[in-house]
Amino acid sequence: MTRAEALNRLQTIMNKGSQVLTLLESQPLTADKESEIRHLTRWIQSELRQEYTRMLPAKALKGLSIFELSVYSATIEETWKKSGISRLKIEGTVDQRWRDPLEAVVYHAGKYLQ
Repeated sequence: MTRAEALNRLQTIMNKGSQVLTLLESQPLTADKESEIRHLTRWIQSELRQEYTRMLPAKALKGLSIFELSVYSATIEETWKKSGISRLKIEGTVDQRWRDPLEAVVYHAGKYLQ
């Protein structure tokens, strides 16, 4: 994966996280908004899980570029493990408890995009 591709993935994760946060702010939460929140959050969770799993085996690290090793891999791991997104129950009630993990995702994914 090139540096541009990795940054694009992080940008997409950050953008979708921001979309969810905006939807969480809107009141009242209609069924359509909840469905969109679930869909976007499921995508974020899936994308982070796939990337974290892809880079987990030691032999997978050999094929990564310097940027992937130093920035992208570390960002994905930190976001997956520390944000709380991995523990978020997508089928649970959509409420303000979703805010903290999603804010953490947006923060971690956006750290290297400036």
